[in-house]
Amino acid sequence: MDFGSASKLAPVGGPPPVSRADVVATQGSVNVELPPEQTVQSAQAGTAVKLELRARDRDAQSRAAFEQRTAVKQQQRQQSQADVKQSVDRRLVIEPRTRTVVLEEKDPRTGETIAQLPDETLLKLRIYSRELTERAQDDRDTRRHEIERIA
Repeated sequence: MDFGSASKLAPVGGPPPVSRADVVATQGSVNVELPPEQTVQSAQAGTAVKLELRARDRDAQSRAAFEQRTAVKQQQRQQSQADVKQSVDRRLVIEPRTRTVVLEEKDPRTGETIAQLPDETLLKLRIYSRELTERAQDDRDTRRHEIERIA
């Protein structure tokens, strides 16, 4: 193969670099072709990072304060749960139409239901679903016993 006819490209020269009197070139710096107002210099190395031993003490104090607040909140929660247990009548009831076990919490003074598991809407949905299933079953049973006579 002959590559003798390939032309050589000559590098294109740009404008000469701007020399500034206020910028001191440091060892390892690189010339850039920026206008004087846009030139950048590397930042001087700062002082070494200082390790504050008092920060550990502050962390330990804040951790202790957090643990104390958590313990107080837990005691308050336990106290409120104990108060609720004393003032609530809990019963397990079997709902006759769905045959579902229902947990009811009632106020003993008023007899009002405070909470119920499962929710009343879910029980109604189960009743509706059971009725639909029973109707479909009845329809299937009556169709089996019918005899069609074509004359």
